[in-house]
Amino acid sequence: MSAYKNLDTLSQYLRCLRPISSSAEIQYTENQLKGKDIVTMQQYLYNFWQSRYPTSPEYAWLEYYKEVLKVNKEYATYGLKGYDTDRGRVYLQYGAPDSRQKFENEPSSYPYEIWQYNSLNDKTQALTNPNNRQSNKSFVFYNPDLASNKYKLLHSNARGEILNSRWEIDLHKRDSQSGNMDVEKPSEHFGGNVDDNFKNPR
Repeated sequence: MSAYKNLDTLSQYLRCLRPISSSAEIQYTENQLKGKDIVTMQQYLYNFWQSRYPTSPEYAWLEYYKEVLKVNKEYATYGLKGYDTDRGRVYLQYGAPDSRQKFENEPSSYPYEIWQYNSLNDKTQALTNPNNRQSNKSFVFYNPDLASNKYKLLHSNARGEILNSRWEIDLHKRDSQSGNMDVEKPSEHFGGNVDDNFKNPR
């Protein structure tokens, strides 16, 4: 990894590690980006992968970077790299979902996606808790501005993620508002299947 000598390229490489970095590693990365010392940045990139894959750190990095390029192509929007978006972060942190449902024209709701994982392994805990699997977890992303590709994470039942008891209300704010904070479900919407879509992934 000492072959990477361009400061801008190295900076991008370090930034794209955020989705699989612990909070301490993210802070350390930010310090490296501010310091702009190429040798230190090279060493950190190598150490990051060597600590996770001692026998093949460079191969592991190159395989991860292939996934980064995928999310950059599919999820980038308005000056944001794909890995800086919610969908890109979830994809890199947990891997590809087992099912991905897209609903762009459901009555009364913003466009949304539901990702479902049969088995979920959090890569940010690779060093501290490598066996941190969760089963049957889902993520709901929605696009409230309609004009971009910037889908935001609205709700998930995975540990450490946004747990929003009013997510169905928020999803249907496109043409309905509820000021009652005790209400957790939208009123009946013609053609709306969001609850079934979440509970019964296809």
